[in-house]
Amino acid sequence: MAGIQNDFLLRFVVHNDILPMCFCSECRDRRTEATRTFTLRRMYHKFTDVLPLKEASNLDKLFENTLNQIVVGSVYKDTALAQSGYRYFKVWAKQENQFAHFSKKELTKFCCKVNEASSAFDHWDRIVANLTDGRMTEIDARRFSVRQFFLAKSLDWCINYNEILRKKNKNTDGPLYSEDKYADIFRNILASGILQDVDNDPHIASIIGGRLQSDMVMHCRRRFHPYQE
Repeated sequence: MAGIQNDFLLRFVVHNDILPMCFCSECRDRRTEATRTFTLRRMYHKFTDVLPLKEASNLDKLFENTLNQIVVGSVYKDTALAQSGYRYFKVWAKQENQFAHFSKKELTKFCCKVNEASSAFDHWDRIVANLTDGRMTEIDARRFSVRQFFLAKSLDWCINYNEILRKKNKNTDGPLYSEDKYADIFRNILASGILQDVDNDPHIASIIGGRLQSDMVMHCRRRFHPYQE
């Protein structure tokens, strides 16, 4: 049976003290009472200086761990194929007994992860160039997963993602486009039948939306350089 996603948020053991990664109602109360003993000055210092610095340190460690994943995935793939004579990692994996218990979906997911790590390693210079582009004002790549670094091979993806973060982080003074036209576009999508074709699967709908977003950004890049202010 597959594990529960984000199970670290759940409390499985009864406890009487504050646990480092627990935020149950009792721990919230204990943390609150402990914080109430601070002076306002100390609360300000922890909120604005101490904890952000700790977050930055943790992000550095996360980034280092992600880099190690990329390296291990790349070397794992190269070594496996070099010793097998196969050209594609998934073809090799299908022949291996250690993956015999994997479902087709599990094996595909595993192979995608390995291939993405290998691709990120091979295209790292391009990834760095994209993420250090002056337009990437909202992205902190230390937060990236291996998959996000793999996707960052595409400058269009980086621009899209930066725009998503920009919208989350900044309020606009007014509408950037006509709500009526947006409603017309959405009605046309529904009328096209494409969502019915995929049985209204939310995951596939997200893929379609992502492809549409990429195509729109590519179209606009050819006609107008984005983020010129």
